[in-house]
Amino acid sequence: MGNGKRDDVSSTLWGVHGFRVMSARVEETDRGREVLVVRLENVSGGHLCPTCGKRDSSQQRLAFEESEPRRWRDCSLGQYETYVEITPWRLFCCGGTRVETFDWEAPGDRRMTKRFFERIAALCTRLPIQEVAKMVRLAWQTVCSVDKAATRLALGGERPDFGKPRWIGVDEVSRTGGRVFFTIVSDLESGRVIYVGDGKGEEALAAFFDELGPRGCRRIRGVVSDLGSGFLPAIARYIPRAEHVLDRFHIVQWLNEALNKVRRRIFGGAPEDELGKHLKAEKWLLLSAYETLSHGDKLLLARLEEANKPIYDAHLLKEQMRWLLLHPWVYLKSFRKNFEAWVQAVNDAELPEFAAVARRLAANLPKVEAGFHCGVPLGFVEAVNRTIGEIRRRAHGLRDPEYYKFKIYQRCSIPENPYAAIVL
Repeated sequence: MGNGKRDDVSSTLWGVHGFRVMSARVEETDRGREVLVVRLENVSGGHLCPTCGKRDSSQQRLAFEESEPRRWRDCSLGQYETYVEITPWRLFCCGGTRVETFDWEAPGDRRMTKRFFERIAALCTRLPIQEVAKMVRLAWQTVCSVDKAATRLALGGERPDFGKPRWIGVDEVSRTGGRVFFTIVSDLESGRVIYVGDGKGEEALAAFFDELGPRGCRRIRGVVSDLGSGFLPAIARYIPRAEHVLDRFHIVQWLNEALNKVRRRIFGGAPEDELGKHLKAEKWLLLSAYETLSHGDKLLLARLEEANKPIYDAHLLKEQMRWLLLHPWVYLKSFRKNFEAWVQAVNDAELPEFAAVARRLAANLPKVEAGFHCGVPLGFVEAVNRTIGEIRRRAHGLRDPEYYKFKIYQRCSIPENPYAAIVL
């Protein structure tokens, strides 16, 4: 193989087309670590201005070569922390002299190659920042800045473009696991989060509508939300003609809360038998979806229901309403008929906890019915909430709210980030 072919293979391996690999040597750093230094030479003749991005190969443009070589961190080769090294030129350009830049450099003055930058960004989408910092032997702040920069490049700014949403999902999520909240707005048709605002309630959602503008508000056909978050005044003021769909997750949440109140009322004191003790400790049996339980758990639940009629009635009412919500009703008249039968069953059971839920649903029945013909995924809002909670738990909390927003956009707005690529 000739020298020209060998150089081409080397430049392809290192991702530095237009450059030649002159040497590769192992050095020991002042910290006692051995690193691999790959020396490069520009053989393309072109030099890139960092200010205007103009590439020129004319000799008149060259001022002088820097006295000292510069290094950029690259992906490790074998067990060695690896750097590429080159002596850059100063160029006459943009009204002065500028140190040339290179195509394979990472965006910003980070002294790392583009592929190393993208690998760090890809790891940050899968691992906590602290763990990535340990893996790549960089400071936490450096890794964090890379993560932010890659997300910012993919978003094209500080947040994603709103686009032209027609169906939106609105909910609040705890920022800290306590009483500090974000308001999350999702485009249900594109399946991405388009807005993360501070706080919750009317003012937080109004800020989104103000940014969206009157024309964007008129384009919205429907919104999916719950009833108790304080969003209703803003929805009525900005998008009064939009169809309002009641989030089914919150309906099931109401049912589970009612069932748990019944359980506490019956087993609130010290349980006298072994079955009561078990059910007091294992309340998830009642609150879980019946179809997800194992055979043994179903048998235990059946024993409880045989021994306690109120618990049996409460669990049956919860599952009946879940079935009503999950069934793909084509004719709403059939749904209303079954809903009325469910309300009658609630009245016959004489459970005040479920009677309150029945009254609440009856008062908002059009919002429940709208979910059967809206044509958008109603579970997306809750899926986003679970993802955000996972981000917070994995990071053990994020003290910087702006960085937290970036992580939400990273996971929920960018399906494939071209600036966070990794191949193992």
